[in-house]
Amino acid sequence: MKKSILILLCIVMAGMALSGCASRKASGTTATAAPIVTNSPMATASPDMATASPDAGMGMTGSSTSSPMSGTTDTMDNSMMPGSNSASGMTPAQADRLAERVEEAVERLSEIDDAEAIVDSDSRVLIAVEFDDQYSAGLDERMKEMIVEAVQKVDDGLTDVEITDDSTLYGQIKSLAERMTKATGLDELADDFGDLWNRITGM
Repeated sequence: MKKSILILLCIVMAGMALSGCASRKASGTTATAAPIVTNSPMATASPDMATASPDAGMGMTGSSTSSPMSGTTDTMDNSMMPGSNSASGMTPAQADRLAERVEEAVERLSEIDDAEAIVDSDSRVLIAVEFDDQYSAGLDERMKEMIVEAVQKVDDGLTDVEITDDSTLYGQIKSLAERMTKATGLDELADDFGDLWNRITGM
């Protein structure tokens, strides 16, 4: 009797096992198949990640836009840069600073005791000098060349340089340079500058 019950139980269990296998085959799935996730953040590329942003690209290679060749406005004071032909378009304050630099350069010459200079809008420079007591050769061609060289080391755009050692003209150039600091435009002093220029070149 016990053997009959055991045989019957085995048959039932075997039937259930076979039924389960058949149902799995019919559904087309397997016990080890991994589920497919379609809404995972990694499954599809974000539009922002898939295409490079123009701004992001500029972050890596955009340094060229800040290059001087890109047409950006240069805010530096060109009157302070050698070789910039800086007298053109200067304000009186800028012209006065440039003249002071010219004076300092000329006064570094051992033969020169004092110098007064003034610059106009056409890149012309008037210079009056007083010599050191130990120097007796006067304003010869050698001395003129030394002074012009000193001026052009300050700004090689200052191509027209006239020099005098006349004491009267020294005072007039100094007076005009003092008026420069109070002027609102270089054109206010153009006539007086031109008069002094003609007097020096005509000497």
